[in-house]
Amino acid sequence: MNAVVTVARKEVRDALNSTWLLLYAVMFTALALGLSYLGERNLGSLGFENFSRTTASLLNLCLLLAPLVALALSSGAIAGERDRGTLTFLLAQPLERWELLLGKYAGLAASIGLATAAGFGVAGSLIALQSSAMDAGTYILFLGLVLALIVVMTGLGLVVSVVSESRVQALGMAMLIWFVAAFFFDLVLIGMVSTTSLGGGGLLLALLANPIEIVRVLAIIRLEPDLQILGPFGSYLMERVGTTGATVILSTALLAWIAVPVGIAAWLFEARED
Repeated sequence: MNAVVTVARKEVRDALNSTWLLLYAVMFTALALGLSYLGERNLGSLGFENFSRTTASLLNLCLLLAPLVALALSSGAIAGERDRGTLTFLLAQPLERWELLLGKYAGLAASIGLATAAGFGVAGSLIALQSSAMDAGTYILFLGLVLALIVVMTGLGLVVSVVSESRVQALGMAMLIWFVAAFFFDLVLIGMVSTTSLGGGGLLLALLANPIEIVRVLAIIRLEPDLQILGPFGSYLMERVGTTGATVILSTALLAWIAVPVGIAAWLFEARED
């Protein structure tokens, strides 16, 4: 495990020195403050909203931005080393392939998570100083869900990075995954719901097949479990098993999404001959 920690520390140092990660943290801070300040409150007057309203405003934006950044950065973890010709050198060091992969995974997930937490933390502190009615627990819970989604997408990015021959190819595949998960998936399934009968099992499988949708439904259950806002997939789950049951099912599925891509990436990396 010492090798994993060493690789992870190097990834964190490299990532924290990256201008892109700094811009990402600043962007999150600015968006959180901007959405909170400009959001409607008291019939449209300007001012800082409470944490619950801020969280609702940030939800859709974060479900687009956080996966995009995680996929983009992690897709170059192995493919980038292959492009630069340094992968052979790294594999010649006294460490196993899975240690290199796990170290890169942990370092990238930690770096993106730190940048996200920093952005939300600065914004949350400023909102707390200005807001009279706060629900900090909701804000922190949402941050936790966003961090979990970052971990999931970092794992998926690693799978792409392992199977790709170049960084450009990996980035292209990562962007395709992001587009399908964030946009195309919902459009296709909503069309299927309106034109065919998926049935209860189909709706549940459709929900569990997309980690972005899982996080969205979990966040809405905590914020405002309205059946119209939840959509057909979340509404079906809430009606069948209730809030507690839905939370348990979705949380379990999210944990599976965290573990499975990393296992697949490690297996594929061991099978390759680089």
